Amino acid sequence: MPATPLVLALLLLLLAAGPLPVAPASTDRAALLAFRASLSPPSRAALSSWHGPLSSSWLGVSLHPPAVAAPPSVTALALQGLNLSGPLPAPSLALLRRLRELDLSANALSGELPCSLPRSLVDLDLSRNALSGAIPTCLPASLPALRTLNLSSNSLGFPLSPWFSFSSRLVALDFSSNALSGAVPPRIVADPDASSLLLLDLSHNRFSGEIPVGITAIRSLQGLFLADNQLSGEIPAGIGNLTYLQALDLSHNRLSGLVPAGLAGCFQLLYLRLGGNQLSGALRPELDALDSLKVLDLSNNRISGEIPLPLAGCRSLEVVILSGNEITGELSGAVAKWQSLRSLSLADNQLSGQLPDWMFSFPVLQWLDLSGNRFEGFIPDGGFNASSVLNGAGGAQGIPSRRGMISPQLFVSASVDSTGQQLELGYDLRAAPGIDLSTNLLHGEIPEGLVAMKGLEYLNLSCNYLAGQIPAELGGMGRLRTLDFSHNGLSGEVPPVIAAMTELEALNLSYNSLSGPLPTTDGLRKFPGALAGNPGICGGEGCTMDATMPEGKISGNNRHGWLSDWHGENGWVSLGAFSISTMTSFFVSLATLLCSPKARNFVFRPVRIEY
Repeated sequence: MPATPLVLALLLLLLAAGPLPVAPASTDRAALLAFRASLSPPSRAALSSWHGPLSSSWLGVSLHPPAVAAPPSVTALALQGLNLSGPLPAPSLALLRRLRELDLSANALSGELPCSLPRSLVDLDLSRNALSGAIPTCLPASLPALRTLNLSSNSLGFPLSPWFSFSSRLVALDFSSNALSGAVPPRIVADPDASSLLLLDLSHNRFSGEIPVGITAIRSLQGLFLADNQLSGEIPAGIGNLTYLQALDLSHNRLSGLVPAGLAGCFQLLYLRLGGNQLSGALRPELDALDSLKVLDLSNNRISGEIPLPLAGCRSLEVVILSGNEITGELSGAVAKWQSLRSLSLADNQLSGQLPDWMFSFPVLQWLDLSGNRFEGFIPDGGFNASSVLNGAGGAQGIPSRRGMISPQLFVSASVDSTGQQLELGYDLRAAPGIDLSTNLLHGEIPEGLVAMKGLEYLNLSCNYLAGQIPAELGGMGRLRTLDFSHNGLSGEVPPVIAAMTELEALNLSYNSLSGPLPTTDGLRKFPGALAGNPGICGGEGCTMDATMPEGKISGNNRHGWLSDWHGENGWVSLGAFSISTMTSFFVSLATLLCSPKARNFVFRPVRIEY
């Protein structure tokens, strides 16, 4: 806008000329009006309350109480989520000499970060904007009073300077979800021993190299988040020095080596996430010292050995994710002690033996995934009434499925409380209530109690050796959205109740030994291929009792003879197609015979008669 530079220039000239002839409140009012004038018209309309004398009734404006002979001044400006756009108007903001809190988060501000913001700032939140460029090295020195800095969810890039360091006053630093690269600065704070830093979040960037040893010297840390980067090397052995640490997330990097035994020194840990790395070795029995631990994620590593019995001491565990490793042996009795479990995933390991009787006995269990192992024997027929969630009495909320796949998602959040001395932590588990026992060696029949869990939304028993009929009690699972019994040896007819399940989104009963007529309702038509590989299934008016015969037997009145049992996913193979295929094969073989001299000589060689 043409008028904006003129307004700012006049204000700057007034400041440079010496003492202002107006009261501080008037200066603040002029600065705020200049701030509004620098915005685009749609953004400016959001601040329509800014008219008349400076007042606390202005949107997002907080005033410092007036002194004895001085008018009030602006101390806080909170304009989050107003769709403000354009570059950050640093010159007009710099005139707010007593501004302590600035929140412009969740807007559309663009451009680079300036070094001319008010030096009085204590809390600065510019997250969820479109800021770009590098984070200037001058930023820490230009904001000496800073207590919290949140620049997350922008488009900031380039490496941070090795000399990038904040004062000991800083309590929370959040640079997550940007495109920052290079090495993590060795000294985030100038004096680790005197530091007040509680939260350091550099996750979801492109940082590389090793984790700086200097981080383990910031003993005040309560939350350390370095997930989703390209960090390599081993986890520093000195990580156990962080005795106040409550959340550690190093997941989805390239870290290698062993899980350090020193983690037991972080005895206040609530959340430990090391999944998606290249860690190896056995599970540390020393981790039993973490008796307050709620979330343990070591998935998709190379962890081997058995689940050690001492881990029974982690009685506060609620979410355990050990999938995608090389864990062996039978299911440890230590797991039975985790009575607060909400989610347990041991998928894609090398566990063996029989499923224990207590497998379904956790009172608040919401998700159980034992797929991709070598469990054998029968599915335990007991304990199905233990979980209030799986039986429909819990308050768990599922997430929308993507055509039958419901993957649990875990989100850990952290923020500093109002006192600035304690981190507020929490997690959100988003998973539909479900059980996955697929790809094992289980046999026997499906327990009726398993399909009587009215709260289940996901049930997968595929790729086992299960036999018998599909229990009719399945019809009581009114919330079920995904059902997969494929690749087993189930027999009998398809229960009509399946076609009446209105919430069902994905169904797979293929490659069993099911037989008989299909249910007459239209409920199965939305699942094409759900019954493929079941030769005994038939549908329509022409379906006779012959269809219920075991595969390989032919009835005398079958019009199509042995061809009737030969079909593809889209229907029967026609007799004409079979005839054409047979004749083609015959003539190709004959032509090959006649064109090959060796074949001709062998077939038409003279017969030698011996006496």
